[in-house]
Amino acid sequence: MKNLLFVIIFCSFFSFFRLGSVTLFDVDEAVFAEAAKEMVHSGDYITPTYNGENRYDKPILFYWLMAVSYKVFGINEFAARFPSAVEGLILAVSIFLFIRHFFTEKMALYASLSFILSLFYFTYSHAAVTDMTLALFITLSVFSFYLSITRDNRSPKRINRYMYGFYLFSALAFLTKGLIGILFPFGIAVIYLLVTEGPGGVKKVFSLKGALLFLLVSAPWYAAESVINGREFFEQFIIKHHFKRFTGVISGHRGPVYYFVPVLIAGLFPWIAYLPAGIRNVFAGRRRGSESADGGSIVVNNNSLLMLSFIWFAFIFLFFSFSSTKLPNYILPAAPAAAILISSGITEGDWRWAGFANGFIAFVSLVAGAGFILAGRYMMKTGFSDVNWVYIAAAVLFIIAVAGLYSVWSKKITFRFMSAMMTAFLMLALIKALPAANNYLQGTLHEYSLYAGKVLHDDEKIVAYRINNPSVVFYSGHEVENVPGRDELLNIVSSHPGRLIAISKTKDIEILEGAGFHVLEKKDGSYAILERK
Repeated sequence: MKNLLFVIIFCSFFSFFRLGSVTLFDVDEAVFAEAAKEMVHSGDYITPTYNGENRYDKPILFYWLMAVSYKVFGINEFAARFPSAVEGLILAVSIFLFIRHFFTEKMALYASLSFILSLFYFTYSHAAVTDMTLALFITLSVFSFYLSITRDNRSPKRINRYMYGFYLFSALAFLTKGLIGILFPFGIAVIYLLVTEGPGGVKKVFSLKGALLFLLVSAPWYAAESVINGREFFEQFIIKHHFKRFTGVISGHRGPVYYFVPVLIAGLFPWIAYLPAGIRNVFAGRRRGSESADGGSIVVNNNSLLMLSFIWFAFIFLFFSFSSTKLPNYILPAAPAAAILISSGITEGDWRWAGFANGFIAFVSLVAGAGFILAGRYMMKTGFSDVNWVYIAAAVLFIIAVAGLYSVWSKKITFRFMSAMMTAFLMLALIKALPAANNYLQGTLHEYSLYAGKVLHDDEKIVAYRINNPSVVFYSGHEVENVPGRDELLNIVSSHPGRLIAISKTKDIEILEGAGFHVLEKKDGSYAILERK
């Protein structure tokens, strides 16, 4: 109970501390926040819209969660990010409870903390995007599946109950991000049963009652959307944002087949170093069978949970590695599986593997620390006033490197000390790095968007010339005309005789001036705001 309480309090602090302290980041945060805002204002809770147009990128559930949060907390940054923070907390606690149930409290603590004290958790529990929601429902569906097949066969009601959970959470994942909400849980379950029981075991995952529950939860929205928007919904949601995203490159988000290797190293550092030892344990053939923490009868042979975690991790990793469109957030649903394997690598790893892990931590920390020092020097030359935090971050990384080298020498894993250092590093990121990045990337846009929203009447427009920044829509409260080139700009000017406000990069000022705009304010190397009366 003491460790569980610690995980809840520690994770709650990490999830909610300064949650609304910075403005929304472009592109994804601002798009989701604006779509949910338009949903609340319009009262249409079936078809999401962004900038006045139907938005089919994602299903409905996350918009509903944000809309509820807006109703409770008002329309602001804290409310937009609140669902992700809550779901991150639930996910971290679920990992702890699940691993404690089957293994030990110590391993459960390692698994949950290696997830919480990571850049993955830091980023996506503080972001108004769907990824933490999807990771939660994929994880709960896999946990439910495992519980359904490992409970003593003399308890058929429990098996059914957990299998219902598998179908329920898969349906919620389907409502969060579409077809991968089906593909991931069922793909992981089927492969696991094929590996452990052969083709005859696959039937365990299929249930008519479960399928009916899945349809009861997920089908109504899809049916309503199909009736309301028909062919447009099918072409945009199914064809473009599912099949084309996998087979082709969407929005220029391409990457090599090894794209997610450095993403995982950065996202789960330093704990990722223990992943190879955890994977080794999957194939070590050790038996792990015991009574659960709550006294239930469990059947766990031949490290079956580690095998499931490996299949879970590998399936998602390989799926997205061979997808044409790649983004760092895609791999997040594999992070809980990696955390389980990492905890095994820490608690039960062979020292030769642990020595490699700690040496890897030392090397990466030294390189990253040197990178921070170079970044600090560059920032000083380019006019940043406060760079002390960059050097403090470098110092923390060097201390982690020393701890890694000490672990190699002493043959002891300094998990507590590294956890303390990662806590310091992430707090520094939250208090200093995040506001600095937000001000650099969003500060000028935020200022200009608020000004435009204040001076324009409802029937007057904002022109976003050759930029794609949804935060302008959110903070101005106006629909924005996205103009990709000079010809389109001239068409807008000729068809709108009233006042126009334009926001663009400073390099495009001359084109806008040639179309009749005059500069209100500009910031070198950044953005400019112009007006045409």
